[in-house]
Amino acid sequence: MKESIRVALVQPKPYPAFDDPRNLGHALLLLEKCRGESLDMVCFPEYFPFQGERELAAAAKDLNAYLVAGLVESEGGKQYNTATLIDRSGHILGRQRKRNIGLIEREGLGISPGDGIFRAFTTDFGKIGVPVCIDFWGQPEAGKQLADQGVEVVFNISIFPILRGHWKVGASVRAFDNFFSVVGVNTADYNALIHGKRIHHHGGKSFVLQPPKLLDKDDFRRWLRSLDSTENWISLELNELEQVAVASVHLSTTRRFRREFWNRFGFQR
Repeated sequence: MKESIRVALVQPKPYPAFDDPRNLGHALLLLEKCRGESLDMVCFPEYFPFQGERELAAAAKDLNAYLVAGLVESEGGKQYNTATLIDRSGHILGRQRKRNIGLIEREGLGISPGDGIFRAFTTDFGKIGVPVCIDFWGQPEAGKQLADQGVEVVFNISIFPILRGHWKVGASVRAFDNFFSVVGVNTADYNALIHGKRIHHHGGKSFVLQPPKLLDKDDFRRWLRSLDSTENWISLELNELEQVAVASVHLSTTRRFRREFWNRFGFQR
């Protein structure tokens, strides 16, 4: 099993309307920048590109990479904001419906809440979780459920009409509590159009947040004694513009030292 993976964070500037079909074409163009990168995962933000499951599945297969996209799923007369996970073969591996649905989503988009069960998905490089936006960084339950299922890295797709400044802080707390890596992906800065009203979305600042790469128990012990901040857990942070960035995420530290980390602090897990 891989000790580290290569991840593309796709931070797009969407067209104003969430369901504008041009967002799918834009997503596919941005995926062209991922060619030749030998990626394990490509991650889009929440509600992007909103639709286009078949086309994204074909792109994932072409890139030979897993892909997380922000799609709206319809079932039983209801609509759900989902992180949709596609595998390297272009098959749907799973969906995670957002549980905590904000007022704009409820009234402006007609989105219904998911069941609040946060699922681990098994990939060829390890277990991952894909909780949507505030489900992860705003409350502890998603992180706890996922860590207890053995998840090593969380892909947190998000958008921010408010509270972007809380995102990295909340994600840092979840990463510390659960001792795993977090890849957070936002849109670029833009004005969304919802029911004819323009709503500024505070874009950018997508990040990779992870425990430092630790090689052995002595390395772990030295690092733990010096632990005074999680600032050095931030290995990548983007600006507010549209871009595609590739980063390495180390999984070996979580695998080797999560239980020891919890034990040192007396965490009852």
